[in-house]
Amino acid sequence: MQNRLARRGVGAARAAEEWPADFVAFDLLRLSGTDTTGWPYRRRRAALESVFATRQLSAPLTLCPSTTEADVAREWLTWASVGWRGWSSRD
Repeated sequence: MQNRLARRGVGAARAAEEWPADFVAFDLLRLSGTDTTGWPYRRRRAALESVFATRQLSAPLTLCPSTTEADVAREWLTWASVGWRGWSSRD
Protein backbone atom coordinates (compact mmCIF):
# COMPACT_ATOMS: atom_id res chain seq x y z
CA MET A 1 0.00 0.00 0.00
CA GLN A 2 2.82 2.40 0.73
CA ASN A 3 3.94 2.11 -2.89
CA ARG A 4 0.48 3.29 -3.96
CA LEU A 5 -0.12 6.14 -1.51
CA ALA A 6 1.98 8.86 -3.14
CA ARG A 7 0.78 8.24 -6.69
CA ARG A 8 -1.93 10.17 -8.50
CA GLY A 9 -3.64 9.91 -11.89
CA VAL A 10 -2.16 7.44 -14.38
CA GLY A 11 0.57 6.48 -11.91
CA ALA A 12 -2.08 5.56 -9.34
CA ALA A 13 -3.92 3.38 -11.87
CA ARG A 14 -0.70 1.57 -12.79
CA ALA A 15 0.22 1.09 -9.13
CA ALA A 16 -3.25 -0.34 -8.40
CA GLU A 17 -2.73 -2.92 -11.16
CA GLU A 18 0.77 -3.77 -9.97
CA TRP A 19 -0.11 -3.88 -6.26
CA PRO A 20 -3.81 -4.81 -5.98
CA ALA A 21 -5.47 -4.48 -2.59
CA ASP A 22 -8.57 -5.89 -0.98
CA PHE A 23 -10.47 -4.68 2.06
CA VAL A 24 -11.36 -7.62 4.29
CA ALA A 25 -14.09 -6.89 6.83
CA PHE A 26 -14.40 -9.03 9.94
CA ASP A 27 -16.30 -6.77 12.34
CA LEU A 28 -18.68 -3.83 12.25
CA LEU A 29 -17.92 -0.93 14.59
CA ARG A 30 -20.39 1.65 13.23
CA LEU A 31 -23.61 1.28 11.29
CA SER A 32 -25.43 4.30 9.85
CA GLY A 33 -23.82 6.55 12.46
CA THR A 34 -24.54 4.17 15.34
CA ASP A 35 -21.68 2.95 17.54
CA THR A 36 -22.03 -0.85 17.54
CA THR A 37 -19.04 -1.60 19.79
CA GLY A 38 -21.37 -2.22 22.74
CA TRP A 39 -23.32 -4.86 20.81
CA PRO A 40 -22.47 -8.54 21.29
CA TYR A 41 -20.18 -9.83 18.53
CA ARG A 42 -22.88 -12.14 17.10
CA ARG A 43 -25.18 -9.13 16.58
CA ARG A 44 -22.37 -7.07 14.95
CA ARG A 45 -21.46 -10.01 12.71
CA ALA A 46 -25.09 -10.50 11.65
CA ALA A 47 -25.32 -6.78 10.85
CA LEU A 48 -22.08 -6.93 8.83
CA GLU A 49 -23.32 -9.94 6.86
CA SER A 50 -26.57 -8.07 6.22
CA VAL A 51 -24.67 -5.05 4.87
CA PHE A 52 -22.74 -7.28 2.45
CA ALA A 53 -25.91 -9.08 1.32
CA THR A 54 -28.11 -5.99 1.02
CA ARG A 55 -25.53 -3.96 -0.88
CA GLN A 56 -24.31 -6.99 -2.86
CA LEU A 57 -20.71 -6.13 -2.00
CA SER A 58 -17.95 -8.07 -3.71
CA ALA A 59 -14.22 -7.83 -4.44
CA PRO A 60 -12.25 -5.83 -3.64
CA LEU A 61 -14.50 -5.80 -0.55
CA THR A 62 -14.42 -9.19 1.15
CA LEU A 63 -16.35 -10.53 4.11
CA CYS A 64 -13.91 -12.46 6.26
CA PRO A 65 -15.16 -15.92 7.16
CA SER A 66 -16.05 -16.50 10.79
CA THR A 67 -16.06 -19.62 12.94
CA THR A 68 -16.10 -20.74 16.53
CA GLU A 69 -14.61 -24.12 15.56
CA ALA A 70 -10.93 -24.41 16.55
CA ASP A 71 -10.12 -26.97 13.83
CA VAL A 72 -11.56 -24.71 11.12
CA ALA A 73 -9.55 -21.74 12.41
CA ARG A 74 -6.36 -23.83 12.43
CA GLU A 75 -6.98 -24.77 8.79
CA TRP A 76 -7.40 -21.08 7.90
CA LEU A 77 -4.08 -20.28 9.56
CA THR A 78 -2.47 -22.93 7.34
CA TRP A 79 -3.95 -21.23 4.26
CA ALA A 80 -2.64 -17.85 5.46
CA SER A 81 0.91 -19.20 5.46
CA VAL A 82 0.81 -19.65 1.67
CA GLY A 83 -0.46 -16.14 1.01
CA TRP A 84 -3.31 -14.41 -0.78
CA ARG A 85 -3.69 -13.48 -4.46
CA GLY A 86 -0.81 -15.67 -5.48
CA TRP A 87 1.92 -14.15 -3.34
CA SER A 88 3.65 -15.93 -0.56
CA SER A 89 4.26 -14.48 2.86
CA ARG A 90 7.80 -15.80 2.47
CA ASP A 91 8.51 -13.57 -0.60
